[in-house]
Amino acid sequence: MDYIFALYLPTLGLYLWAGIALSKAFFATHNKVSKLPHYLLYAATIGHLGIILVSNFNNQSEQLSITQVAVLLAWLVTVTMLAANAYIKNLVFLPVVSLFSALFITLQIFVPHSTGIHTNMSFGLISHIILSLFAFGVLSISFLYALQLAYINYQLKHKQISLANNQLPPLLSVEHILTKLMIIGTVLLAIALASGFIFVPNMFADGYAHKTVLSSLGFLVYVFALLLHHFSGLKARVLVTFNLVGVTLLTLAYFGSRFVREFIL
Repeated sequence: MDYIFALYLPTLGLYLWAGIALSKAFFATHNKVSKLPHYLLYAATIGHLGIILVSNFNNQSEQLSITQVAVLLAWLVTVTMLAANAYIKNLVFLPVVSLFSALFITLQIFVPHSTGIHTNMSFGLISHIILSLFAFGVLSISFLYALQLAYINYQLKHKQISLANNQLPPLLSVEHILTKLMIIGTVLLAIALASGFIFVPNMFADGYAHKTVLSSLGFLVYVFALLLHHFSGLKARVLVTFNLVGVTLLTLAYFGSRFVREFIL
């Protein structure tokens, strides 16, 4: 754990520094963007990979915890977005994935490694866990993206951002991407829940009941938000609220077992 924590602090700092620097690029009055935030993000992904390798090297069991799998997922998402940015210039996503990865490496350090993927698990159960993590990953990005949407919308309304800055995509385009992320994440969550009811013997047994209830409530929150947005439209701050409630429920379901048992149940 000491080696992981030694890697965690500089990696977290690099992710946060890169995220802040990339966010500032939205509001630059000139079109030239510094390469420094990208270099910071490259360095952060190297530290992130180091955390993954050290964590797996120190793992003496045949089980990968959910937090270990989530950290690996976060690294894959970040590297994918960095690679995509070389072909599709979009400064909106990079600050999001920076904060996304910072969140997950923090979970790796501070969340107990209780449940996870075991080599003796069935293919169906492993698929259920992986689908759940992918759904959580997409919806976490959706939440961070919603925060950016609300901030950009606020800046535009108060005329604190230059409309001439071509690094900033159209607001409707950002909203469209956010909606797509919510749809993809909700579909993945629905499939994960369905696979759980198929492959987990009792989804309401001790140790599973709170996960089932909270993740189901989270699913309903996202479905309700998408329906409202489709039929009546939602303001940016309302989308942020729905995303915050949904991702909080999923975080408690997947990573807050001890908190739920001790403070809620």
